[in-house]
Amino acid sequence: MSEISKSVRLGLTMLSAAVAIMAAAPGVALAASPRAEEGKMILVARQDPGTLDYTKSNLTALRLWIPANVVEPLVYFNKDGSVSPGVAESWTISDDRLTYAFTIREAKFSNGEPVTVEDVIYSLNTMKASPVTQNSSAYQAVESIEKTDDRTVTITLSRPSQGFWRGMGSTAALIQPEASADTIATNPIGSGPYKLVSYTSNSSFEFTANENYWGDAPSVKDVTVRIITDGTAGLNALEAGEVDSLPVITIDLWEQLTARGLDDKFSMVTYPQIGEPTYAVINQKLDPELRQALAMTLDRQAYNDAFGAAWGAENTCTFALPNQPWYAPESPETCPYPYDIEKAMALVAEKGYASTPLEYASLSDVPDLSLPADIMVPTMQAAGFNMTRNAIDLARYSQLIFQGRPPQFDVTVMSGDADPTQFACPDPNAAGWSTYCSAEYTQALSDADEALTDEDYLALMQKSADILRKDAVIVPIIAKKGVGLFEPDLKGFVEPRVAVAIEFAPLHW
Repeated sequence: MSEISKSVRLGLTMLSAAVAIMAAAPGVALAASPRAEEGKMILVARQDPGTLDYTKSNLTALRLWIPANVVEPLVYFNKDGSVSPGVAESWTISDDRLTYAFTIREAKFSNGEPVTVEDVIYSLNTMKASPVTQNSSAYQAVESIEKTDDRTVTITLSRPSQGFWRGMGSTAALIQPEASADTIATNPIGSGPYKLVSYTSNSSFEFTANENYWGDAPSVKDVTVRIITDGTAGLNALEAGEVDSLPVITIDLWEQLTARGLDDKFSMVTYPQIGEPTYAVINQKLDPELRQALAMTLDRQAYNDAFGAAWGAENTCTFALPNQPWYAPESPETCPYPYDIEKAMALVAEKGYASTPLEYASLSDVPDLSLPADIMVPTMQAAGFNMTRNAIDLARYSQLIFQGRPPQFDVTVMSGDADPTQFACPDPNAAGWSTYCSAEYTQALSDADEALTDEDYLALMQKSADILRKDAVIVPIIAKKGVGLFEPDLKGFVEPRVAVAIEFAPLHW
């Protein structure tokens, strides 16, 4: 045996011994991912956004990766309700909540250019004119956005607005350099902890740490977001060690997580920000007592069981997600019409509802929503309602349901955005599936927006939620959460602070 071969064998033996000792030593763990030692990580996305222009697109596939990582808002709203600096290092709010003065930090964008007051004013005005409602709605009460000095922007409102203040910590207040606005669709620039290196449509995003970032440098320098549209293929890649996380796992894959034991093998996180309420919509033109009797046939636990993943959904009668302060889980105090099939049957007999033909419009090609319909319709029929199911595809559903005025159905089931203001409707002629034209409800939401204190805002949002519950038009069933899996050694996940954005910077090996 040559001396070189002996040296190689000796080296390998010592290395193996060292690995064995480290593996056996208490408190010493070896990262499973080969990328840990390189300061890298690979995450999986299920969809390609097509554009990175967050001023014109509200696609989740975009909002997951660009906000908070590349582009920052003026401030951050934390999970505990506190507010942290973002592009603004400080701020003052007048007692009447009509004047907000933001002091802009002395920082640079990732392209090396300084963040200026003019950039902030340009960015806010762009969002004010944005076609994306979630961006522009924050500015409904804004009268002016003006430069006070080289580091201060003053915004004046026509009335107090909670929506404005909270919008300054959302995508509505993402700050970009005006000079780079023309390339935002492919290369957005910001002051966040990362900068985008490349975006290859239907393939990947590549990020690296922003050397001009004003805060602490992130632990993981290089991040790849690989686009794998086949969810099972994404899970296979995680199990094979080819990627380090699927931070967003849609409900169609939940059954696989438990069946394959992936929920035990990897670190699972659940978080409400990317979740959705699933709710029944009962035609607001129907008699209120008929609506209430229909609501009593909704067995929330049966729907939760049908999805087969208790960690991914909570039963609720409140239109909200668990991170919204007025949210409440299902309880006798918050469910005016709990599941009670015998009481529903008695009401059907007493009121003669069996003679009223009712139509349940369901989707034939959206499994998440056809599954609840499979449970709802037989239960309503068993209670004695004269219910006919009309299963139609999404295209036809869009014509009948989304565009119908007044609603062209009696009952349907929906899942979507958790913003309760979407239903506000002062004009009864505008009644549709997405509006609840109750003057009382609309006024309660308006009063909440103008609240001067957080306490008053919460009380008024609870009042509006109570109106929605009692009227039995929008009837919440479950609150679905966001679910993610991480390689066990990849730690530090924090719940999204800017809409649904997955923040890279807190993650570390």
